[in-house]
Amino acid sequence: MKEVQLIAKLADLQEVGYHNTLVLHSVIELLVAKGLFTHEELRTKMTELDSQLTFHVETYARLTDAVSKRQAQIKPLL
Repeated sequence: MKEVQLIAKLADLQEVGYHNTLVLHSVIELLVAKGLFTHEELRTKMTELDSQLTFHVETYARLTDAVSKRQAQIKPLL
């Protein structure tokens, strides 16, 4: 029974994801049609944000790894 519920939840998430993608695509096309930005400007901004996010994720991963290594080096006082 749990498997059926899990499959149903995944199907619901897939439908929500499709709906959100459709809404986002529609909004983008309307904004482009109104001349607020171009597809190229959108691609440029997407690349910029992706680079920033990647940098932050990689930095966080390095910091977390460094802290974990440092904690492993510290000997317990007991």
